[in-house]
Amino acid sequence: MRRIYILTAIIIFVLSGINAQERRTTKTGTTAAQFLKLGTHARTLGMGESVVANPVDLSAIQWNPAGLSRYNTQEVVFSQSNWLAGTEILHASAAMDLRSSGVVAGYITILDYGDMVVRTELKPNGTGENFSARDMCFGLSYARNLTDRFSIGGSAKYIYQQIWHMSASTMAIDIGSLFIIPYKNIRLGMSITNFGGKLRLDGRDVRFFADPDPILYGNNDQIPANYELSYWAIPLTFRVGLSGDIGHSEHVNLTWAVDALHPSDNSEYINVGGEFSLIERFFLRAGWRTLFAVDRAGGLSLGAGLKHAFSPSFKVKIDYAYVDYGVLKQINMLTFSILY
Repeated sequence: MRRIYILTAIIIFVLSGINAQERRTTKTGTTAAQFLKLGTHARTLGMGESVVANPVDLSAIQWNPAGLSRYNTQEVVFSQSNWLAGTEILHASAAMDLRSSGVVAGYITILDYGDMVVRTELKPNGTGENFSARDMCFGLSYARNLTDRFSIGGSAKYIYQQIWHMSASTMAIDIGSLFIIPYKNIRLGMSITNFGGKLRLDGRDVRFFADPDPILYGNNDQIPANYELSYWAIPLTFRVGLSGDIGHSEHVNLTWAVDALHPSDNSEYINVGGEFSLIERFFLRAGWRTLFAVDRAGGLSLGAGLKHAFSPSFKVKIDYAYVDYGVLKQINMLTFSILY
């Protein structure tokens, strides 16, 4: 019971900070690589991204790698979504259970902005050229059970951003833990994601030729020079969450989850969600993102899933998610999983 009291005190402390967030100045727009904050699994999105303490599939690889240790099967996952403003998210991941040695996983995420028209002050309708932009992240994760109730995990990842002839890259790590409380098997999860270096664009587009002294006649007016661009941090985020099961049985189960988040580039907020499963084959989900966040857009999320076993060792799962982004419209994500 002492652990429950301590846990309750921690949650109250976090919530008290969230209630006061309206009086604080946020740091919106102060970090790069915002695509690292986007969900890449339909189940995750359908539950309002409240999954740091709810590891039942490979969505744990993004928000809390410690959750992989509770996942005793091999799986390959593919996700696709036509995101906001004509962008597209592609994601692939795979995990392998090494038994007593832990679980290893790898993943890659790409956010493609598509082709866009090059415009200038003199040619606002276009120069006849097109340019492209994309973000990419790929990483490796490892998780292990230290006891029957406590697990740890971590990820190392490479982050790359490219726009036309410029690019930036850096490395980062994620660290997470998962503890099963000895009270109705409630799960407590914590993670720190995107702890790493900074990004600065470099490439052909920052280079130009300058005249060091335009008043002086006859000097070299073609001196190579570069624009000095700034370094930008990536969005470091701390998460803590609880999840549990209600009426768990062989045929029907209801899972609830709540996450509290402290991002480095915004105010604190809460994600909540739930999942109803029927005979471990049919799934319905609902959630709400960014509760109490400043200047939030939308928040409602809905989802569904279907899992079919072709054999005891080969299963296929399809998940769908709908997320409302308010004035930015809605997005849909489809995730296809193979379990073997």
